[in-house]
Amino acid sequence: MMAVEDLHFSHRQSLTPVLKGVTFAAEPGKLTAVLGANGSGKTTLFRCITGLWKPQKGDIRFKGNSIGDYRHSDRARIIALVPQEHEPPFPYSVLEAVIMGRTAHVGLFSNPSRHDRRKAEEAVERVGIGHLRSRPYTKISGGERQLVLIARALAQESPVMLLDEPTSHLDFKNQILVLRKIKEIVKEKSVTALMTIHDPNLATLFSDSVVMINDGCVLSQGAPHEVVNEHNLSGLYGIDVCVFAVNGSRVIMPRMHPQ
Repeated sequence: MMAVEDLHFSHRQSLTPVLKGVTFAAEPGKLTAVLGANGSGKTTLFRCITGLWKPQKGDIRFKGNSIGDYRHSDRARIIALVPQEHEPPFPYSVLEAVIMGRTAHVGLFSNPSRHDRRKAEEAVERVGIGHLRSRPYTKISGGERQLVLIARALAQESPVMLLDEPTSHLDFKNQILVLRKIKEIVKEKSVTALMTIHDPNLATLFSDSVVMINDGCVLSQGAPHEVVNEHNLSGLYGIDVCVFAVNGSRVIMPRMHPQ
């Protein structure tokens, strides 16, 4: 389990705190979605978890140990980050891009071993992009690139995976394909996965747990069917929202008032 405990963060020379006592837990084998409007603190939260930014108060713990106590090299073996998008400086092949996920396991002046290459190959096949292994990473579609980034994180073999808006810039079909693949991998590998996402409908469909962050505070957290409701969503986004059932699923829409 990864636990975020009473996390506070403010930028230097800023009187306004970004995170104000954020507390929640994410469990292995489950996908935890973080919902919040732009500027609510989601990106800051991820940067604190990875150690890029240091909180003024609070802690992030993995298996009871403070993440801050780990060396950067050890932390890289614990946490894998899947960014929104990644533009490499060279046209690496898909397989080469995935092998980069093994960096935390390779010595400073060493080359990837056969074992590292095998792990990368396994990740490529597991994500379903084996047919792209020799293609330039810069010449494939947005949905395929996102799968490459997921394969890279998978090759890293880290028990914690952070996914920063993995469906950003993807069309509807690729959003579903990518989230299905993430859900499968998280369950199969018992990964502790934390995902920021903007669409509450997708969060409801694919996540096991939801954490709602509003103005740097946790507004609500729990199972999607418990916390993704009209009251919480209206408070989260500042608009009138309706939630209704369609064929056994919940659909979320803004409430349209007559002009």
